[in-house]
Amino acid sequence: MADHWRLRWRPLPLRRWQRDGEQRCDQGLRVELEDPHGQQGAGEISPLPERHRSGVDPLDGSHLRSLQRQLQHVDPTAGRQKLERWLRPMACQHPCTAFALGSALWHLDQRHRRNGADPMPTGAGAHPDAGCPWPTVGILPSGAAALTALERGLARGWRCWKWKIGALPWRQEQPLLAALLAMVAPVAGQLRLDANGCLDAAALFHWLDAAADPRISWLEQPLAPTDPLLERLLGSSPIPGVQLAIDESLANLDQVEYLLRAPPASKPLLVVKPSQLGDPRRLAGLLRAWPGRCVVSSGFEGRLGQAVVHDLARLAVAGGSPAPGLGATA
Repeated sequence: MADHWRLRWRPLPLRRWQRDGEQRCDQGLRVELEDPHGQQGAGEISPLPERHRSGVDPLDGSHLRSLQRQLQHVDPTAGRQKLERWLRPMACQHPCTAFALGSALWHLDQRHRRNGADPMPTGAGAHPDAGCPWPTVGILPSGAAALTALERGLARGWRCWKWKIGALPWRQEQPLLAALLAMVAPVAGQLRLDANGCLDAAALFHWLDAAADPRISWLEQPLAPTDPLLERLLGSSPIPGVQLAIDESLANLDQVEYLLRAPPASKPLLVVKPSQLGDPRRLAGLLRAWPGRCVVSSGFEGRLGQAVVHDLARLAVAGGSPAPGLGATA
């Protein structure tokens, strides 16, 4: 039995789907915590490419070494306190790392808990495919390739898809949208449009008109987070028949909580990628406090991260959120 907390990490290979529907290899870190009783919990640092490039969560573990040294020289109680104190300020600076450490602590707490309330419906880190109460969300590639992908998804029984728009001019994409909507109509299917902040002001209004179709669940991140027009759009009255959602505008859980406490007039859905935002224990609390406002989405994590993300998705769905964005490519 150790007399202090131990922190270790090692490379973690990841596979992610790209906008064109192809799969590519990426890298993350597996973070392991061992408590003074010898119990182990693990978490996953799996930054999306844009976060990796910005250096927010360095994959050499350099930002973890100081914490590792601190844990070697303190007693068990002080070690837990150091972990929690480190997580609070670092959750904004290193949100993917906060997700990993928070996941590991959650695993450990679940093991120690024998009775009492469990903040996760199935316990932290249940198998990601165990009893999912939602349909598969297919990921459609940009452009005309979406038509073939949707046809394959229909053959598999899928009824909900996310389509990445903004890769082509709106005049080329909207005829494709009409074709996609015609394909899903016979099975009462739904499309989610995700612009990833790529639209300009001229294209925006054409897509807002298109998004009023009842077969479109929402229009996600139509403008870049820094575009002043986005703030005006979110602050205006809701557009009849159009549900807005934001994704890239959410960099950490502080922003998520701010928008939940004082939602813009348009009341957008918040599409949260837990593995990119911080401590999952805190996100679980937000999902319970503001049910129905967040859609839990995948960042294409490894299996360790997927398990925690799926548990959070169960919690969100139990609170009335739409089916989560935990998708698969067609």
